[in-house]
Parts: sequence; structure tokens; C-alpha cells
Amino acid sequence: MPPSNLASGLFKRIAWAGQKLNVSSALIENELLTYKYPELSAGRIRIDRDDGTYESVMATVVFHCLPYTGRPYKGGIRLSDTVTPDTLRALAIEMTFKEGVVDLEFGGAKMGIRLSKPKSTYSNREIFRIIEAVATFFIDLGIIDPVTYVPATDLGTTSDHMDTIHTIYSTMRKTPYSGSCVTGKSVQNGGLPVRTIATSLGGAEVLDQLRKFDALTALSSIANPKVVVQGLGQVGGWFVRLIAERGYQVIGVSNSKGAVYNEHGINISEVPALPDESLDHMTGEHMDNATFLTQRCHILVPAALENQITRHNAHLIKAPIILELANHPTTDEADEILRKRGKVVIPDILANAGGVTASREEYAFALSPPHHQVEIKTLDAEATGRIIDVMRDGAGQVVRFAKKYNEDLRGGAWLKAMDRIASNLKHKHRRWLNGTEHTPLRPPKT
Repeated sequence: MPPSNLASGLFKRIAWAGQKLNVSSALIENELLTYKYPELSAGRIRIDRDDGTYESVMATVVFHCLPYTGRPYKGGIRLSDTVTPDTLRALAIEMTFKEGVVDLEFGGAKMGIRLSKPKSTYSNREIFRIIEAVATFFIDLGIIDPVTYVPATDLGTTSDHMDTIHTIYSTMRKTPYSGSCVTGKSVQNGGLPVRTIATSLGGAEVLDQLRKFDALTALSSIANPKVVVQGLGQVGGWFVRLIAERGYQVIGVSNSKGAVYNEHGINISEVPALPDESLDHMTGEHMDNATFLTQRCHILVPAALENQITRHNAHLIKAPIILELANHPTTDEADEILRKRGKVVIPDILANAGGVTASREEYAFALSPPHHQVEIKTLDAEATGRIIDVMRDGAGQVVRFAKKYNEDLRGGAWLKAMDRIASNLKHKHRRWLNGTEHTPLRPPKT
């Protein structure tokens, strides 16, 4: 299968990282520059509408690479009228490397459900019918399964939808470990409370850790850095609140309804609780999203959709630091422009890895014996502590690789991920690699 436009850029980055680390070209070609499975698309899943008519939706799942023996693929389910196989392929690749950055033993995958109209035109009942139909199809094929592919929430899907998948799986597959077929579930259905804030928490921890390592020199003399956040969904909405608690000053927020910028600071109590509520009541200068991204601040946080910073606006970005909480928010062309301008980009495969780290905690939680409700608070605190430790360690290792190879943080993140992935793949396929060398970079002895 030829690489897509988005995927081809990522494949170039993979080839670069492999060459930089002297990884076997045979391993790179056979494992990382191809998809392990052909993507599977179901184009005629029939859905009944509330008005008595019906329509067909398309669902696609893409698998990239599974470096770890006996582990499942991991990646969220998108539900939107803008879902394309091209985007899913790129996100599946990035999942492989995101997991490698923070040493999680999952393969990279992504699923998408393409609607024929915007999601807002469907009732909640219709959306649940779509989730039920798609889940039934892929569970019946053995795709959604604790040992094959474990989905989670993503753009357009919620914990209620993951609960629905869990319920259907439990009906179709009689096993006490059915809760491990999906993550991002509600607390009432076996999820962990921290999962809601995990991506935002991970991003905040990475930001603080990089400051401690003096990797963000633009902030070295600033006590309360000013932050602009694009997107008020689950990730952006929680990040605004968490970062304000840590002493950062949020001076701009945006969502699908508009954007507001206030150089004296946003009143956090005015930030809407729901992602797509109006911002008209908020104090500050109201503007469109294109103008919003180019406002002065210390840290710009794209936390919405992919491809928000492009060659058309990268030269206008004033923030010296970009924290990528969204998946692939910066195009390759824009990334090169930002690099030449001296901007520091904290890459998505590190910045937003807190979500999949929390999914690992929930997956392990569901594979263990049943828990009593009184245990949840303690278990959640333990999971939160591990997520923080993982994100801090990941940030430290990325800085170490960046310094060793004289690369920026994005280069350091991809090299760190490649080091872990290549090491596992070499061991997994040691019989046919015939001793081609790759020695993982080990932490210094203390």
C-alpha cells in the first residue's frame, strides 16, 4: 500500500531516525515503513435514523506496527464527517512512536467512523446506534479485543461511547476481563477518574519538567509565563485550569464558536465547561481563530485539530514555544519554518502522551480481579502518580537524546522512540536480522 501524503512525511522522519541510530535498513523497511496489516474498511454499515430513513456509514481501522510480542494495538476512535484514511494512517504511525517515547508496550493503530453530515446534525440516539453498529461489526471480526486492538476516546467520541462498546463486547464475548477491550470508560463502568485529565496533566508535567532541564530558555527569567490555548475540548479545557493552578497566566482561549484574547489574563471562571459553548460572555478582545493563533504570548498550545499551523501562518507565530497537545497540529513545512525562526516546538508524541499512559493504567486495572468501589480513590491516586512519573521520565529522556545528537525536541523525541522500538523489534525478529546491529542508548549509571 503506498503511503498517504501525511504518512509519507512521517515515513521520512522514521527513515531519518533509523539512519541516525544505525538501525538495520531491513528492519526499517519491513517493519516501520509499511503497515503490518492492510487497513480494514467497512463501507456499508447501515444506521437507522430517527425519521425512519437509513444511511450507511464507513468505519476504518488502520494498524501500523506492533514492536512488542503479546501486546495489543492501541489508538482512539474518531467520529466525524472529516475522517479520512489518510489522517488515520498518519495518526496510527504517530501512536507507535508516541508509545515508544514513554516506553509503553502497545502497537500503533487508529479507527475512524466517517459520518455523511456534521455530527451536530445527528441525535444522541443516532450516534449511539452508529457506535453500536460499528462496535458489533469489529468485535464480531475479532478486531476490537483485549489481545488485538484496544480503542479509546478521540475526536467526537466520549466515555459513554466506550461504555457502549464494553457492554456489547461483554454480551458477545463471555470473559471476566471484558473491561480491557476498551479504555476511556466512565468511572461507573471500570474507568479511572484520572483518565479525564490525563492528556492535560501530562502536557503540564512535560512543560514543567522541560523548564527544570533548562530546555525552554525563553522562559528562564519569567515567573508566570503567558499561555494561549486553542481548543476547549476535554484536553484544552482541562489544560487551561491545570496550568493556571501552576502559576501560568492564561491570556487566550478559543473553540469552534470563536476566540478571546486578554493580555491581562483570562478569568478562568468564565471559561465554559462544555467545549462548544459561546465565548461571548468572556472579557477580552474577540477575534477569529486565524488571528488568535498569531497573538503575543510565551506559550502557544494547539489543543484542537491537526494541521493548524501551516506554511501559511507559521511565519506569523509570535510565541517562542509551541506545546502540541493536539495530534499533528503542525505540518512538516510549518515545522521547518518554525525551526528556522528559532521557535521551540514540544512535539505531540511527547506532549500528549499522558492520555495513552492513562489508558495503559486502565487496561491493567481491567485485567486484574474485580475491585471494590472503596478502592477507586487509592488506585486512582497510584495511577496518577505513575502517569506523572512516566511523563517526567519521558521528557528527561527526550532532552537527553536531543543533546546527544544535537537535535531539537522533536528530533530528540523521534530518536528516543526509535531507540526503544528498534530495540524491541530487533529482539522480536532476531532470527532473520542476522545480527544487524543497534545498541540501545542506556541511561548513565548512578
